[in-house]
Amino acid sequence: MLKKLGKYLFRYKALLFCVLLVMIIVAILSGFTVGMIIPIVSSLFGKAHASSGPWIFRWLINWIGKGDRVESLWKLALSLVLIYGVKFPFSLLLYYLSNSLEQKTIEDIRVDMFKRLTILSYGFHSRRKSGELLSKMTNDTEKISFALKRGIIHLGQNSFLLIVYLGLACWASWRLFLISLVLTPVTLWIIQFIGKKVRGRFTTLRKQRAFLNTLASEMLQGIKVIKAFSMEKYEINRFKDANVQYRKNYVKSHLLKGFLPTSSELLGAILAGVILGVGGILIYKGIITPDKFLVFLGSIILVQQPIRQLNLAYGDLQHGLTSMESALEVIEADNCVRDDGKAKLVSFNKSILFENISFCYDESKPILRNINLEIKKGETIALVGPSGSGKTTLVNLIPRFFDPTTGRLEIDGKDARDFTLKSLRKGIGLVSQEAILFNDSIKNNILYGNSRATGLKLNEALERSHLKEFIDALPKGVNTQIGEKGGMISGGERQRISIARAILKDPPIMIFDEATSSLDTESEKLVQDAIAELLKGRTTIIIAHRLSTVRGVDRIIVLDKGEVVEQGNNEELLNRGGVYARLYKLQFKDMNSSHRNSSHRV
Repeated sequence: MLKKLGKYLFRYKALLFCVLLVMIIVAILSGFTVGMIIPIVSSLFGKAHASSGPWIFRWLINWIGKGDRVESLWKLALSLVLIYGVKFPFSLLLYYLSNSLEQKTIEDIRVDMFKRLTILSYGFHSRRKSGELLSKMTNDTEKISFALKRGIIHLGQNSFLLIVYLGLACWASWRLFLISLVLTPVTLWIIQFIGKKVRGRFTTLRKQRAFLNTLASEMLQGIKVIKAFSMEKYEINRFKDANVQYRKNYVKSHLLKGFLPTSSELLGAILAGVILGVGGILIYKGIITPDKFLVFLGSIILVQQPIRQLNLAYGDLQHGLTSMESALEVIEADNCVRDDGKAKLVSFNKSILFENISFCYDESKPILRNINLEIKKGETIALVGPSGSGKTTLVNLIPRFFDPTTGRLEIDGKDARDFTLKSLRKGIGLVSQEAILFNDSIKNNILYGNSRATGLKLNEALERSHLKEFIDALPKGVNTQIGEKGGMISGGERQRISIARAILKDPPIMIFDEATSSLDTESEKLVQDAIAELLKGRTTIIIAHRLSTVRGVDRIIVLDKGEVVEQGNNEELLNRGGVYARLYKLQFKDMNSSHRNSSHRV
């Protein structure tokens, strides 16, 4: 997982190199602040109590030693200010470069996720919860960002500090340094053991957070149903229960994560006690000078901070890698419709042919079985049948939202997979039961059908979809914002906008998926008039729930349990007395019963 995250980082090799270089400079300057103990001891207690040290410190000792004691102290103070003065801009530069690297990497991951979600098949989306996918896009990328900053960038920064401080400690006293290494294997074992536990905990935590998002998303989408059935309390309790589980796991996970730095502090305290005792003996015996002991002690004390940060960074990295794993579930998902066709569907001239087509989401539940069907150019057909009979799945094969499990779909005698997806879908218009609109203006929603359309073409689409009167009454006209999913306008208006979009697209093949089933009588009349405009000169496939709307079509295809069981016009199918006749009688019996009940109530 770390290797895959590294691939994103290595897209910015120059920036990564600059970050590492500045990290090294800052670490060396931090080491200088500890090494200044040598000239300080020399200045305060005389050269006899100080070791020679590296050449830079020998030069400082000689420079500071020139003049009286007050002058030496001023020179010493100036040296400290200069070191921190040089370190300050480099620290700021490191902050800027590391944040740039982190955000560029997250930007790429987020864009790759969005691209993949756009490319993945409709079948993938139909089987996944939108709340879970949104959680991956938002929460998981934030966690990866945190892991990059705390897990990788801080890991690198503190690793260099650790090397510098340990190098100073080894130079000051290799004997004390060897003693300090005794507890290192124990520390590493604790870090590795707890790190695995942390990663497992945070994997569970991520899934629980995604479930909370799903619950919230379902509540927002189904708020009308919740209120209609007075289920507010049930949904609140369901969310509360999930939230309690998340909270308990969150506390346990972060308690485990917090154990890493606290255990390091305890080990550090034990090590410091041993060093003080042994160091005192070495000074007493003249094996090391007091300034070297102070340098060693300062280095060992300061080394606790990068060790503590490394422990935290390791925990954060494990946390972030679980989120990276979640993001890669999307980025590496392979549920895409193949788009390697070379031919372009320029025009539709003959027919759509379903040849021995079967389809299933999984092998145990076939949705379509051995469909053989031809739809000729200019023909208007209706697909009818009981709920779950496979009507929508069948039409979804035409624009290749899915590919058939077995069999072949041909358009004008050529396999649909031989066409580029763009050209194939350009020739197909879709108006579904739920008009899919975006949180944008009416104009931009209609221009989805043809972004290059002229104002004249747009006005023509408005006229033909019977939207002109409605839009003229709006203060901002076609520039009116319609809200999320078009929630600021009525269902009939949303449907007519989707029809205007299809008119502007001007496809030779049109699919209507129960386009009027959820509308009131007045809205249905307007939408039916708009549909009539759209049908002119096109091959049309209508999925119908209300059988009264399909009596005038050229042919009715009846599906039942994924199979074509009947074909013919309205009269022929009624005379046959099969599935269609049964559905027809049931539907009109219910309608007559409703009318009688209404009359009695009146």
